[in-house]
Amino acid sequence: MLKYILLLVLFTFTLYAKTIQFSEEKYFESLEMTFYKKGKITFLKDKIEVIYENDNTVLTYSNNLLIKQKGLDKIEVDLRTKPAIKMFFVLFEAIYFDKKKILQAYFTAKTDKGVTTLRPNKNIAAYIHSVHYKKQNKYLEFLKIHMRNNDRILIEETY
Repeated sequence: MLKYILLLVLFTFTLYAKTIQFSEEKYFESLEMTFYKKGKITFLKDKIEVIYENDNTVLTYSNNLLIKQKGLDKIEVDLRTKPAIKMFFVLFEAIYFDKKKILQAYFTAKTDKGVTTLRPNKNIAAYIHSVHYKKQNKYLEFLKIHMRNNDRILIEETY
């Protein structure tokens, strides 16, 4: 009996788990600098985990909480006070898993030549200017987020 329960738990975990490799480019207008990172993102049933290469930082997003852990140091951020950060995770998951209803709740969409442009609705337009992405056969070619403060994020799925 225990054997069957263990198999069921493992099956359920793998059913929800999806890991992708990515590269990230962040431009900060206030610093006039661009930063580059690579890592992996794992989508689990109730959370998203981001692990960067050459860095022991792990970000774990779950609902209204972001946990940043670097070595033994751990910081918890209540995302109800940081809506732009929360929106990044909601947006990324909705795009990656084609959750159209979630996207429609926050954006109007237009697709031209395979590139989808999202314009934010009033409730998030204070911090997101626009979003552009291209997916092909469940592969995320790119996701570009233009923030209202002129910061930009580019994420590309890699192999």
